[in-house]
Amino acid sequence: MPRGRKTSLMIHLTADDCQTLLAWQRSTTIPVGRARRGRIILLLADRVPISHIADTVGISRRFVSKGAQRFLQDGLEGLADKPGRGYRRLPRQQDRT
Repeated sequence: MPRGRKTSLMIHLTADDCQTLLAWQRSTTIPVGRARRGRIILLLADRVPISHIADTVGISRRFVSKGAQRFLQDGLEGLADKPGRGYRRLPRQQDRT
């Protein structure tokens, strides 16, 4: 177990949630972001400190906390990828001359 401060985020997983998150870790067809967020939740449920999770997963502590808050608020559905800003296609203007 890593040393450091314990996290104040308490996540308790049901057996079904735990099985789903573990299946995400083995899946090859799930988006990478969702699998990463699932791993974060599994580590938080094991009471691993946020800084250690951030180092292990390769993201900042801010995103670890953000993923945990999304899970606490919306459950497994909260771990889905949110739409990004992306490129918005504008309708093409035809020349009317």
